[in-house]
Amino acid sequence: MSTPDDPIGFGESDIAHGETLLEVDGLTKHFASDSGLLAGINLETDRFPPVSFGVDQVEAVDDVTFEIKKGETLGLVGESGCGKSTLGRTILRLLDPTDGTISFKGDDLADLSGEELRQKRSEIQMIFQDPQSSLDPRMKVGQIIEEPMGAHDMFDDEGREARAKELLEKVGLDPRHYNRHPHAFSGGQRQRINLARALSVDPDFVVCDEPVSALDVSIQAQVMNTMEELQEEFGLTYLFIAHDLSVIRHISDRVAVMYLGHIVELAEKEELFENPQHPYTNALLESIPVPDPRQSGVRGVLEGEVPSPQNPPSGCRFRTRCPRLIAPDEYEIGEEEWSHTRAFMRAVKRRTFEPMSAAEIRQEFFDGELPRGGAGEIIGEAIELIATDREGGTRDPDSDDDDVEENWEEATDLLLGRFAEQSICARERPAYDLESEHGSGTHFAACHLHR
Repeated sequence: MSTPDDPIGFGESDIAHGETLLEVDGLTKHFASDSGLLAGINLETDRFPPVSFGVDQVEAVDDVTFEIKKGETLGLVGESGCGKSTLGRTILRLLDPTDGTISFKGDDLADLSGEELRQKRSEIQMIFQDPQSSLDPRMKVGQIIEEPMGAHDMFDDEGREARAKELLEKVGLDPRHYNRHPHAFSGGQRQRINLARALSVDPDFVVCDEPVSALDVSIQAQVMNTMEELQEEFGLTYLFIAHDLSVIRHISDRVAVMYLGHIVELAEKEELFENPQHPYTNALLESIPVPDPRQSGVRGVLEGEVPSPQNPPSGCRFRTRCPRLIAPDEYEIGEEEWSHTRAFMRAVKRRTFEPMSAAEIRQEFFDGELPRGGAGEIIGEAIELIATDREGGTRDPDSDDDDVEENWEEATDLLLGRFAEQSICARERPAYDLESEHGSGTHFAACHLHR
């Protein structure tokens, strides 16, 4: 057992600064979408027998690979629901992985259990998103910070109290607040308590799950500055999860961009912000507000909704919303023609325009002239299905005819099946290592534009 005289950071790490501390390879976490007595039983009235069995999977994290070096901060950014928090919790084994390896200091955390895993938890800690709900309101601050030390048999009672008070001072709080309850503190102060608790067992690696998202902007900067000071002093390594790119840019050394369970881009901070190589990253960067009241208009708005992780798109998961979907190789179609085709295909899928005649549709989306060859024939067939003056007679666009809906669905299936599903973006999962323009690190981009 350590003694009260041991300083903060009493542990010695066998990993040198700059060497790989954590390596994740093919990490996957799937959840069953249903639970309960009837989970896995599906009723399908259009088939016999009408009952089928099988549990649908939610692919929260799918085949993720990266490494984090000792002493660095890897920022993980993406939209809400993309799997960032699930990834962090799976790395810490708060969730059991479905597949893949989590190599930490040479040990695969995915294979550990029982006492071996419990002992490893002193080296890997987590700071949670909500600074209030992550603290027990019935416990005093000192007890909260001491609890992990007691779980790992560190120090005696006197030593734990001394360390807790020293940590309070290190994170910018008054050690005399040792006997206060969490409700007596502000949100920023509570998050500092969370930080002190995480540091109490002298970890090497800390997963920070949106630790400043619930705080005011001025308090965010203070907490992040404290985290950087502690990282430098104790040689900490962070996985910093956030959806705010300005926060990521402030604190990260490298940045990983996540979309629907996949890492779509990974590069050094300056390289990623100055030379983004994935359309999703570009969209995120364009969505950053500009502090200039003279600029108007909507920036960086992605079309469509995030697909369900129960049935994610094949190939590149971003392709259903990507403004740069690649045209199928079988069609000879120019860049401008393909841009028009892509816009028309998405407009039909989302029903974003009022019913109109075939000539009006051609003028609206193609400036009156369809692409030549097979692509034009497919587009013409789709237009014929939804046009108000389609072959067979004029229809009332306000009618409730079931055929109207069926025709729109048929046109959608035709366009998606012959264009979107035949693109390399749908047929192959992209993964490319590129040369960096800023810095010397590798630049990974999951986009077939770099094929």
